[in-house]
Amino acid sequence: MRRKLLALVVLAALGVGAVAVSVGVVGAQPAAASDYLTTEAVVGDVTDDVAATGTLVSAKSYGLTFGSAPFLIDGEGEAPAGDHTWPVTDVKVKPGDRVTAGQILASADTTELRRELTRATADLNAANLQLKIAKEQLEEARDDEDRDAIRQGLLQVYSMQSQASRAAEDRAAIRAAIQAAVVRSPIDGVVTEVNITGGFDAPAGAAIVVASPELTVTTDVVESDLADIETGQAASVTIDAVGTTVEGTVTAVSPVADDSSSGVVAYPVTVTLGEAPADARAGMSADVSITIASANGVVTVPASALQGPKGDYAVMTLAADGTPQRVPVEVGLVTNASAEIKSGLEAGTPVVIGTTADLIGTDTTGRGFPGGGVAVPGGVVRRIEGAEGGPVKEVVP
Repeated sequence: MRRKLLALVVLAALGVGAVAVSVGVVGAQPAAASDYLTTEAVVGDVTDDVAATGTLVSAKSYGLTFGSAPFLIDGEGEAPAGDHTWPVTDVKVKPGDRVTAGQILASADTTELRRELTRATADLNAANLQLKIAKEQLEEARDDEDRDAIRQGLLQVYSMQSQASRAAEDRAAIRAAIQAAVVRSPIDGVVTEVNITGGFDAPAGAAIVVASPELTVTTDVVESDLADIETGQAASVTIDAVGTTVEGTVTAVSPVADDSSSGVVAYPVTVTLGEAPADARAGMSADVSITIASANGVVTVPASALQGPKGDYAVMTLAADGTPQRVPVEVGLVTNASAEIKSGLEAGTPVVIGTTADLIGTDTTGRGFPGGGVAVPGGVVRRIEGAEGGPVKEVVP
């Protein structure tokens, strides 16, 4: 899972035309002119990635019901309980439809609600009239300076004020319910569920679900890679079903390991896609590559060209007479595929990456290329010991 082993496979491609063949050999007996394979140092990018897989999901999904505000569905979200029965009169969308914010998606019959509104309006008018009468009686008691009557008048006014306030709230709630008998989309998005049918009462739960067009993918990163992952890192997401790769950003790293029966400890990491293609859908599988380090616009060589231990790296170049020579270099970022050269080597300089014998898996000189490991056609990886500099690293086929 860690850092794709692209390193030494580069020679398979180099063998069909990208390899420059130079002369020279290590040892007392000179070799033929085709013994050394070289490739030029170039200016390019070196990136170190963590690769994983996951499934696309919508960043946000909203449940829509009659009579209530939209609620966010996050796996535990529940539709709010309603006080009314909603006979559905019209459904304007189906799953898969793209909708815009404010668009009407469905409507319900409001005949009974309007009857309730008429009664609530009458109750409010009666309460306001009672309040007016109570205030007039209080004023008369104050004019008569009748303390008992004033006390009773104040109590009556307070009671009527409370009653009028409740009646106003009831009427406002019914008016809001009438307005909520029309379901509108809260966002630009895609309809993923329609759970209502015209002519029937709306069931409990979300009548319609609308998902945002923004997609995310959550993938499991093994514990050995987790220290290199942080929010804000760039990532690329390849969606095979639509044949495209989309740029994304790490937006969440779970502090809790995911449950797994494989025995491998891994942590969920969420990558949010930038602009997902229109034909991408939640549920599609995706390959994720998270960039944990990068060096852009630098001199770079294949990692297989490096010799020596860390801190004392070198590469082999060819002298004018075709013999290889060791050139110390300062390196920066090194991955399995390539290495950043910070000093000691200029772009355009050919570096030795193996011998022609490596392409057929046979070392005809009996010595091999000093310090290198190369890939040969068919995917066989050889680690060649050398007299100078030692091997770069152990490479597993």
